[in-house]
Amino acid sequence: MARLLVVHPPVSVARDFIDYPYVADLGAVQLAAVLRARGYDVGLVDAYALPGSTLAWRPDGRAHLGAPVDEVVARATAGGWDAVVVAYTPFHRPPARDDVLGALLAALHGRAHIILADLYQSGQHYVEASAEDVRASYPEAAAWVKYEGEVSIPRLLERLFQGDSVAGGHRGADVASLDDLPLPAWDLVDLPAYDAFHARVVENLGRGVWAFPIDGRTLPLVTSRGCPFRCAHCSSNPGREPGAPKTQRRLSVARLREHLEALVRVHGATRVEVLDELLNVNERHFDAFLEIAASLGVSFDVPNGMRADYLEPRHLAAMRGRVTTVSVSAESGVQRVVSDVVGKQLDLRAIERAAASAHDADVPLMVHFMIGLPGETAEEINGTLAFASSLFARHGARPAVQFATPLPGTALAGALIDGRALPLVEDWGPHFQTIPTPLSAVGRDDLLRFKASFDGWMRAAEAPPAATLNVTYACNDDCSFCPVGPRAGLGGHATGLRGELDRLRREGVTALDVDGGEPTLHPELLALLRHARATGFTRIAVTTNGRMCFYEEYARKLVASGLTRLVFSVHGDDDATHARHVNVADAFEQTVGGIRNAVRLAPPGVELAMSTTVTRHNVARLVAIGALARSLGLARWKIVHLAPFGAGTAALLADEREALDATRAAIDSHTGALDVEVHNVPPCLLPGLERFVAPDPGRSGARRLVPDAGRVPLAAYVADQRVRRPVCASCPHSVACGGFLDAARAPDPPWTLPVRS
Repeated sequence: MARLLVVHPPVSVARDFIDYPYVADLGAVQLAAVLRARGYDVGLVDAYALPGSTLAWRPDGRAHLGAPVDEVVARATAGGWDAVVVAYTPFHRPPARDDVLGALLAALHGRAHIILADLYQSGQHYVEASAEDVRASYPEAAAWVKYEGEVSIPRLLERLFQGDSVAGGHRGADVASLDDLPLPAWDLVDLPAYDAFHARVVENLGRGVWAFPIDGRTLPLVTSRGCPFRCAHCSSNPGREPGAPKTQRRLSVARLREHLEALVRVHGATRVEVLDELLNVNERHFDAFLEIAASLGVSFDVPNGMRADYLEPRHLAAMRGRVTTVSVSAESGVQRVVSDVVGKQLDLRAIERAAASAHDADVPLMVHFMIGLPGETAEEINGTLAFASSLFARHGARPAVQFATPLPGTALAGALIDGRALPLVEDWGPHFQTIPTPLSAVGRDDLLRFKASFDGWMRAAEAPPAATLNVTYACNDDCSFCPVGPRAGLGGHATGLRGELDRLRREGVTALDVDGGEPTLHPELLALLRHARATGFTRIAVTTNGRMCFYEEYARKLVASGLTRLVFSVHGDDDATHARHVNVADAFEQTVGGIRNAVRLAPPGVELAMSTTVTRHNVARLVAIGALARSLGLARWKIVHLAPFGAGTAALLADEREALDATRAAIDSHTGALDVEVHNVPPCLLPGLERFVAPDPGRSGARRLVPDAGRVPLAAYVADQRVRRPVCASCPHSVACGGFLDAARAPDPPWTLPVRS
């Protein structure tokens, strides 16, 4: 009896990998079962299930997944095998020679006949490569079997043991019926070691949240192979003859039950990672899967996504509590692109319905999108990002936005503009997340800007809700640009303000901005800050003119009150410039003295910052004001371009070009020494410096609660003064930008007007 070894080798992946390399061993485990059923003496060395199996970061920034090559070689050479079949996954970066796989094959060369094989299972991106290129990269292998291997590899081995030559590339034949395959040979895998490997992947990869976790005992499963749809970007059904229809082969219900029962009852799976290309295309099959999983009490995830138009509310109800995330694919938020470019037979209204139904069912939903498709305009990219952000804002459906990536073998690969050839790429994985491939008139740099803008929007949208609490409207300055204006009311009662803080905490708010007026004039401010910290606010920022901190004892108490950030408003680098803005002659001396006290007395963990409003009277002094911040020992500087508050403040506006040039000069002068953040400027006006522009509060997606908004609805007023210009339609920053502030049409805020009897 011939002795055969199946090896699933270690892999290396870029930090921004796609798919699920930590369950890519299913092909090897399935082939081992097939060969054993043919009567061979079969061994299996799974690099994911050895004592040294882990995720380890390499000096080149890639992650090594699996046991070290030496450990795999030691196991693989211990049995005197007649032939060795080595799995060749998409994570080995075909067709270039992968250093990990190359080292393994070099160590095995000469010890047994080596067959390199895709062992394609469906559900992970396939990278098409020619037999000539692969064989040139791995001359140690006598043969390479492309696509599925369960039919072709046994035939190849029969020829080998009959003395025939098997050298060369071989096209794998599809399994006619998945029911004919034996259950995967998980009994040949050291499952406790496999569990430990998955735990080390989670620990060492460092991702905060896993949409599709690998916890407990997570085992992969494929219930179907292929997909009947013909989306341009998809690499499913590899090896299909040109023009041939795409199909899907599925396990029968009875055989599906056997697979799931074996995973759970025999092998102890607590979670099943279903790698099907499309699990829910057949209603009977999907219903059966959900019923069997429920009867076994097992958790599962379907990371490759489902058809939204085949996803019913009853399905979501059945998945509640069993899945971590349900994912569907929209590909674009523009129907023309979905239909004419992607070729996806999908009405985007189905995505809307799925998002609403998932929200109602309390099931987390992820929606996949691509940008940079052939023929897609910048306006259409913004349409996609607007649709994605709207789904999140209205239904909590989390968007996953990637770059359209032309994997070799897909229709998308033939769609490069201007007749260009597919670029030579060593690893396609990072291209989905970080390296766009220009397929249309929208260039690479703009695609990066679109995605960065959207990612920034998402970070703000997913942040815990924040609140601004105006504790008083009294102020000892009289700033000419103040949006609050003269107020008769001096502020809130301490008991009522504590009640507001308690209510905000019950609503889940953990970030608090305390403002006014001048908050340090409220007699109970210190007690309110201590109360806020005691009730669970983790970020507490106070904005102040700093004059009360001129008194050392007050400064000492303020910085020790529980706040985490203290922001000082400074509008000039000398007495005259600052006084011209705040209309108090000696304010500058007190403010600077207050900052010095705070810097000297603040405990670790309290961030001290400066905020400067840019006007026509200080725009020429902006670089000098930054130098003042540095000399005082501050680490952060907010440059706030003046938002118009009626005719009075409009007169204070600096010339736009002068203000932008001054801002650029200030950033250039102080970056590195100061963490600079620019407010009230559309990012497009600071090209190359967009990273310094703070998200627009009105467009960031963040929830900001202002308990005092009924009295001073400042945020709503500023949002009303923003206008969208024609250029905004194609701007890469549009999703996170509210547009341009229009000083010419800004009315006087109603709360600053005198009350008429």
